[in-house]
Amino acid sequence: MYKLLYLVRSEADFERVVALAISGKNKFKQAFIFMGDLDPFFVNGIADQFQKELFKKHGFQIKDFCDYDLIGAFLKKLSYKEESFSLLIIKEILKSRKKLFKFLIPLAFLYLLRQYLEFRKRKIIKKTLKKVNPDVLLTDASATMPDYIPEIFRRTAFKMGIPSCIFTHGAAGGLHQVFSEPDPKYFNYKNYYVFVCSDLDIKIISANRIILGDMSSSFPYVNYLHSINTHTLSFLNDRKFKIAFLQSGVMGYYTSTNAWSDMEKIIINLSNNPNVAMVVKKHPRKGGTITDFRMISTFNNVKIVGSECDRSRVVKWADIVVCSDHCSTIFEPMILGKKVVAIEGVHIPKYKNKYSPLKNSSVKHISSAKEFNLRSIPNANPEDPITNRICWGNHGRIDLAKLSLKKVEEIIKSH
Repeated sequence: MYKLLYLVRSEADFERVVALAISGKNKFKQAFIFMGDLDPFFVNGIADQFQKELFKKHGFQIKDFCDYDLIGAFLKKLSYKEESFSLLIIKEILKSRKKLFKFLIPLAFLYLLRQYLEFRKRKIIKKTLKKVNPDVLLTDASATMPDYIPEIFRRTAFKMGIPSCIFTHGAAGGLHQVFSEPDPKYFNYKNYYVFVCSDLDIKIISANRIILGDMSSSFPYVNYLHSINTHTLSFLNDRKFKIAFLQSGVMGYYTSTNAWSDMEKIIINLSNNPNVAMVVKKHPRKGGTITDFRMISTFNNVKIVGSECDRSRVVKWADIVVCSDHCSTIFEPMILGKKVVAIEGVHIPKYKNKYSPLKNSSVKHISSAKEFNLRSIPNANPEDPITNRICWGNHGRIDLAKLSLKKVEEIIKSH
């Protein structure tokens, strides 16, 4: 039985790892390591309660990167607190002498742990790979700086003859590729196998690209998630119109806005409507999206949720889902046949007449808040050709996690 080692870094890749792990649990031995950019501990670094429960429900356990080193594990015991050491909490700690005394020692050990892991990371990675002895390493499409832990894992695995497979964060690339300018460095995943969602994700290097779609957005998996009735969202459920706004991240290429300004206008316009309830799902990428929620947070018919609330719980609650027209979150409500609105962001002049493929899909595509009309939103086609091409890689309604793991098995056998 082949052994797979998954690296988890953020909410987006954890979501895909859960989908893959569920599909592979009866066929492979599977190990999981967390090494977050902002928090070294999985318990705090991943906030999504639904995904964490789903992971646990299927019998999976994950170790922190520091657990694979004796001193690292010891420092973890001295520094761990249930409360995440976010900047907000640190500010609160500094306001109170009592809290400062309570957290000062754990914070000091947390600092030591981070410094120790930075100093020892290469040796710990080599030791970890020898101990786990995987047949393949699976990571998200993370950066390739030579000092970055995920990349060190991949490079070390390559030297040890262990293939690395890099999986997607979602199908957004196929939506914005016509009006974006991707950094060529992104395509230099030399010596690794790269799983992409569609042919639109392949621009420069295609030899190591394998089109497999987004495993967490396959037709059967999305419907499976929505058959689960845990961590359900409840907010003004008796309202006639329940609208979810899924905030997109800010594009790294700065060629288009994320249409949040138009979403905000729609929310403001509907704030006094007694028939409307609205939930705003903040984008999980901390630091990538800086938004002032102070005004909309005062509205009685608006609830704002963050990473702790899974997207599937928000979509399950909603009748209408509003997204940016270049964000991969839009495919889930489309697959479920919900009423879906895609808002076009403002493009730089160079791409003024370039459009997201969603403009020609079954969703309601608009370019300003003035075009939003509650009573003229059609239900999306669950098998929209746009979904099939961009999100499913033209593979149709099959389980894309199974397809991905089949390809992983082929890669293992070829080494």
